[in-house]
Amino acid sequence: MPDVRSDAYWTDEFQATHADLDRIETHIRRTGQAHDLTTLARRVVRGRLRHGPESSAPAQPAWAEDPSVRLWDPAGEWKEGDHVVIAVGSAVEGQTLYEPYVGEIVAVEPGQVRVQIDALGEARVYYTRIKYSDDDLRKWRRFVKDLVEAKRRLQDMESQVDFVILKHGERVLSQLLDALRADDRFVRLAGRWFLRDLAAPPSGEQLSTLAWAMVPLEAPQPTEALAPLVQPPLAEGDPGLFGLYLAMRERTDLFRNVDPGKRPRWV
Repeated sequence: MPDVRSDAYWTDEFQATHADLDRIETHIRRTGQAHDLTTLARRVVRGRLRHGPESSAPAQPAWAEDPSVRLWDPAGEWKEGDHVVIAVGSAVEGQTLYEPYVGEIVAVEPGQVRVQIDALGEARVYYTRIKYSDDDLRKWRRFVKDLVEAKRRLQDMESQVDFVILKHGERVLSQLLDALRADDRFVRLAGRWFLRDLAAPPSGEQLSTLAWAMVPLEAPQPTEALAPLVQPPLAEGDPGLFGLYLAMRERTDLFRNVDPGKRPRWV
C-alpha cells in the first residue's frame, strides 16, 4: 500500500475520487454552506493523511496534462481566471506564519496581479517578473524551498497538510478543481462551491422586482450585492444566494453577465 507520507504517493498515486466528492457533498449538506477550494482541498488531504490511500474509482478517467491550478511563481505567465497556490503570511505573536491558500487572478496589470483569496475573503496584490531582479527571484525560490522543508519537518496534522499543498498542490488542487467542475451536483459562485439541489430558486415575482430595482444602478453588481434588493427576501444564506445566481443565469431576457466565464457581475 502506498505511503501517504511519501512524496511518491502525491506525485504518482494521488487521484481525486468519487468518494472524495461524495464526502464533500455530505459536508456541504451537513453545514448548509458553500465552501471555498482551499477548505475542500485541506479536507481531502487531511483525510488521506489520517486514513491512508483512497481505493474508490477516480472521479475522472483521465486528467489534463496542463494543471488548472499552479503554484505561484512571479516569473510565470499569468492571465485573469488562473488559479494559483500562494503562501500567505500573517503576523502571530510577533512572528510571520505562512499558510497555503488557493487564489484566483482577477486582474493583471503591468508588473503585478491581483489575486482573490476566497478563504480569506480578500484580494492581495503580487508582483510579477518586471518587478524582480534575477537575484530577487533566487531569494524568493530559496524562501519557498525553505518554507516547504520547514513544514515537512513539523509533525502536527495541519503543518503536514500545508506541506502537501505547498509541495504537491498542482496535482492535488488541479484534480479536485477539475472533478468539481465536471460533477453536476456542484455549482460555483465567486470561488465557493455549493450543491445545486440545495439552491432555493426565487419566484418570478422576486426576479421581476429585482430587475426593476437594478434599473437605476450605475455599475454592474455581483450576485451577493443584488441579493438584498430582492423582495420578498430570498431564502436565507447560501441556498438563497445560489438560487438567485442560477435563476439569473437562466433568465437572459432580464439579466446579463458582463463577465462571462468569470466572477459574474450583472446588468
